[in-house]
Amino acid sequence: MSSSLVVSIAQYAPAETTAANLEAMAPLVATAADAGARVILFPEYSQAFTHGLGEDWASRHESLEGPFVAGLSQMSARHDGMIIIAGMLASGLAGEKPTNTIVAIDHSGVVASGEKIHPYDAFGASESRFISPAKVSEPSLVSVGEHRLGLMACYDLRFPEVTRRLVDAGATALVVPAQWVPGPHKNLHWQTLLSARAIEAQAYVIASGHPQPEGVGHSQVIDPWGEIVCSCDGPELGTKLATLEMSLVQEVRQANPLSAARRFDVNWRI
Repeated sequence: MSSSLVVSIAQYAPAETTAANLEAMAPLVATAADAGARVILFPEYSQAFTHGLGEDWASRHESLEGPFVAGLSQMSARHDGMIIIAGMLASGLAGEKPTNTIVAIDHSGVVASGEKIHPYDAFGASESRFISPAKVSEPSLVSVGEHRLGLMACYDLRFPEVTRRLVDAGATALVVPAQWVPGPHKNLHWQTLLSARAIEAQAYVIASGHPQPEGVGHSQVIDPWGEIVCSCDGPELGTKLATLEMSLVQEVRQANPLSAARRFDVNWRI
């Protein structure tokens, strides 16, 4: 297995329908694949997005066997099984609200998925009115070569225990699709939290968000030392590449053996 992994972040503004989003995502996937990326990350709600949280937005959910997943799987097949990771609104069980779900997809379909644990009930928003939070579950990871990518979504970035569970499960990189809503202090929080999660997890952070005006932009990849490897400018649309090196993860964890020094475990609050 390869110890190097080329990944791409796609800073992208999702539209209202699955069909429109698949059409817009296809050239970004092709660009990243042609540049050598093995994985591409799209933002939260890449399957369907409307301004603000409401019934219209929440009604756009679909199953993991629906057209969004099928379309991304077809894209993957056209590009040697490239892994495409994106956020979507997934249909819940009968009588339940949909879930804010991250899917990792290759040519065969969904290879991993995870649900947002903490709905965005902050800064005047109430995401939990329209979606169900994740139920108690195992951490969601996808293996690519020697790397294990842990899946987490947007507001979960503010809860370091989410990161810790993923690292305890073996994550060497944290994948964060987001729609980080703009506002006072929000650029600062986005950058600070991404850097903090990389430093405390001693893992890469791969973060993709909506550009302005729906998000703060600044999609980026950060290495285990906390250094920015690549970044999109605030309003920029398009893709950027980064190479993840397993040797760097090992170097950082050997230099500062945090896992051995830790004296706390993380568990779900029931």
